[in-house]
Amino acid sequence: MAEIILHHYPLSLFAEKIRRILAYKKIAWRSVEQPMMAPKPDLTPLTGGYRRIPVLQIGADVYCDTACIARRLEQLQPEPACLPPRQGGLAAIIEDWADHRFMQQVVPPMVVELFPALPPGLLEDRSAMSPALSKEAIFGAAPHALSQARRSLDRLEGQLRDRPFLLGDAFSIADAACFHPVWFMRHSERLFAEVKARPALAAWFARIEGFGPGDVRQMTPAEALAIARAAEPADVAGGETARGEELRPGDAVIIKADDYGPEESRGAIVRLSADEITVRRHDASVGEIALHFPRAGYRVTRQ
Repeated sequence: MAEIILHHYPLSLFAEKIRRILAYKKIAWRSVEQPMMAPKPDLTPLTGGYRRIPVLQIGADVYCDTACIARRLEQLQPEPACLPPRQGGLAAIIEDWADHRFMQQVVPPMVVELFPALPPGLLEDRSAMSPALSKEAIFGAAPHALSQARRSLDRLEGQLRDRPFLLGDAFSIADAACFHPVWFMRHSERLFAEVKARPALAAWFARIEGFGPGDVRQMTPAEALAIARAAEPADVAGGETARGEELRPGDAVIIKADDYGPEESRGAIVRLSADEITVRRHDASVGEIALHFPRAGYRVTRQ
């Protein structure tokens, strides 16, 4: 199998979600660091416009969004499982809550804390993705967001009092999704004191942090693009079109996140299911790419 390549940057919350899964599963991976801000000239040839981090690359197959990435890793290495078969629905519900609501509670107060050390222009870059990510909006939202984050930390503390992980004895995608906002708080001693004040939550955090960095080696962006250029999409077979689905394989479509970020990716559908869409696209610098997205959280329209 081709190498597993993660395009990310160190401070990315969502990349930490995937880094924890890779470490837990003991999957060897290659690290390609991408810029925190646009432009991202070594990423867009792979994604066709999608700029969020992380992105997973396996040869000429490119996976966008952590929900899609996590499920591909589960397919590649089912054990140890991150999607418990009897609690898959519950794990996905917690994942969605953490990736959206909990994350939005943590980010504003953390950005305020980190603001003096952030790269110049970062919030201007983010405000182009959504007005809610402007400096004014984030600073205005921070006090209320922190009050809500405290309530979420209390709920996690209560859930963890009698178990090592959120769903029981084993780490799952629910833990990975809840970990990354708490991990982001780790970058402020003042705010991380909120975690330390909750002993079950602090022990859970240390348990997951104890997985370590995993089996990771660095790779340059140029090397990753060369790998894509030399490969052909491989993960394009199978899948069933959901009943009532208006889209069909072969349709030329535009894919865009439904929450923030105006960037679009375009391609022709090669696989379609209730949970995932795969499109094939051509880029002059890397050739044929299969681009994979989850259906949840993305608008798909015909070109």
